Amino acid sequence: MTKPEFSWDLVHEVVGQVERLIDRGWKTYAFSNHDVVRAVTRWGALPHLSGDRPALAKLLLALITSLRGSCCIYQGEELGLTEADLAFEDIVDPPGIEFWPAYKGRDGCRTPFPWAHGQENAGFGAGRPWLPVPVEHLALAADLQEDDPASVLNFFRSWLAWRRQVPALIRGSLTLLEEPDPVVGFERATDEQRILCLFNLSNEPASASIGSGWVPLEGHGFSDAADGDTVALPPFGVFFAER
Repeated sequence: MTKPEFSWDLVHEVVGQVERLIDRGWKTYAFSNHDVVRAVTRWGALPHLSGDRPALAKLLLALITSLRGSCCIYQGEELGLTEADLAFEDIVDPPGIEFWPAYKGRDGCRTPFPWAHGQENAGFGAGRPWLPVPVEHLALAADLQEDDPASVLNFFRSWLAWRRQVPALIRGSLTLLEEPDPVVGFERATDEQRILCLFNLSNEPASASIGSGWVPLEGHGFSDAADGDTVALPPFGVFFAER
């Protein structure tokens, strides 16, 4: 899913088609790659997803790793990196040079990984790299995020550790639910476990009716409020429950 739009409709369409066409086959999902604008910039520019890019990054990481199948996490997504806005003289991608400024090429998603904010080239290496490290990426460097419990990097680590303890999220079937826009919902299930997954694809609070019998799960890193059959989701909120 690397399209410029990202919404309830798109997720339902793509996931629904993939599940129908591939059926029991194993899928692979990606939100970013080396040829498209980085996801938090591409989708964070949409009115319903703007404002809190770290929260959007966490939502996207949780969503893609909750779908049935494998996923490709493009370098920098685990830091919540934004698309780099490079000067013309720094562009090396031929289409970007040829069609500047109408099209700036693909170099904005190909800049060096920022390891250490205070080192040359953000710790990527000595000498001139293929592309420069954008200044705005220094504040997102891995060494700074290591020391921030609320960072995208530390969320991703703790989230993956939690996910490994939920067998249905790893190998369970997937059934899409008809939750109201902007909430995407589906169930993941094995013979031993059934998990409800809800995602608020919006920068506004949302709610969903889940029916009875679901027990909210904790430890995944998101906050929510379940009141009987209704779940209140904060902006970019995620909810998991089991029965």
